Amino acid sequence: MSHLARLSTIFRRLADETAKSQGNDTLGSSHTLSYPVRTLMALRARIVCTALALSALASQRALAQAPADEPLIKDPVEKNPVEEGPPPKKAPEQEPLVDQPAPARRPRPVNALPLVSTNAPPALIWKWPTFSTGDFIVTLSGGAVTLASSIIKPRAQHSLTGPIGFDNGVRKALRAGSLADRYIFRDASDVGLSLTVTWPFVADALTTAWWYRGSREAAQEMALIDLETLAVAGALQGATNVLVSRERPFGRDCGSGELPADAIDCKNSFHYRSFFSGHSAFSFTSAALICVHHMENELLGPPWDAISCAGGYAVAATTATFRVVADVHYASDVLLGAAVGTLVGYSVPLLHYRKLGGGSRMQARASDVQRLQLHLVPSPGGVGLLGIF
Repeated sequence: MSHLARLSTIFRRLADETAKSQGNDTLGSSHTLSYPVRTLMALRARIVCTALALSALASQRALAQAPADEPLIKDPVEKNPVEEGPPPKKAPEQEPLVDQPAPARRPRPVNALPLVSTNAPPALIWKWPTFSTGDFIVTLSGGAVTLASSIIKPRAQHSLTGPIGFDNGVRKALRAGSLADRYIFRDASDVGLSLTVTWPFVADALTTAWWYRGSREAAQEMALIDLETLAVAGALQGATNVLVSRERPFGRDCGSGELPADAIDCKNSFHYRSFFSGHSAFSFTSAALICVHHMENELLGPPWDAISCAGGYAVAATTATFRVVADVHYASDVLLGAAVGTLVGYSVPLLHYRKLGGGSRMQARASDVQRLQLHLVPSPGGVGLLGIF
């Protein structure tokens, strides 16, 4: 007998016993049940048994259709299958760290034109001895004498009085007609003096040597030479002013209607500082410095070095002429000032530039400069710098 038949027999017996027990209970409680009621109860029990038998049959068929390798009894709680996507990609295996040669690059075509402008100046190299302790002493001494002479009043005894030689003729030809015009030319001469004195420092040392040519050392040495030269020129001019004590050309007009006797120019020590002209001396000193620095260092190259030198002398000559037009100096004052300024302006810096073989340090630097050669060469990434020692 199969399992299904056994189950059916057991369910039928249970149904009969259930019907009987229910009938007895009902009889015990309600004494007597009618026949139709008992029939319905028995029918209900049979229906229940039949449903249970069908359920058992369906379970047996499902077990018969299951694969043989799967267990007959599964876990009471089954997890819902999760929808799986495509299988994950395998991570690429890391290649061994081996230096591989870089891919060969095609050489860049080089044009026939130069890579760098031929007008670009080379770096400025200071090839002369640097400022020494003696130079500092000379500079400080000259500055002290210049400052002291501007404070000390000229001597009461005048070594030189009035015009000499051609002074009167030049004064009549160049002197401005009115006092107001003479003051204008005096102010213009102050502007010319400021321009010529600052030119060697600002234009040549700071701008050209340092910024344009890229040499801080050369700019520093040039500025120190300028300072020493101007200090020497100022000391000579100041000491001569105090000792000679020459009256200025306008001194003869003090007390007249145009220039009152109580005017500032007629009362203070400015009245007796005519010989020799400080404006002329300082302007020509600066003009000489401009020429020397440009010619020795070739700051700008031809023809600009010569143009700078000529420009400096043009401003200096204009400044000196304005002093005669303003009636504050005789022609002899400005001419001597120009001569002294030019002499000092050339001699002091040339003492520095003509010191050849200034010690082992300078000789070593000069030999290094001669051996070192720099060239611009094309490279795959642009332009390269090639140094040959």
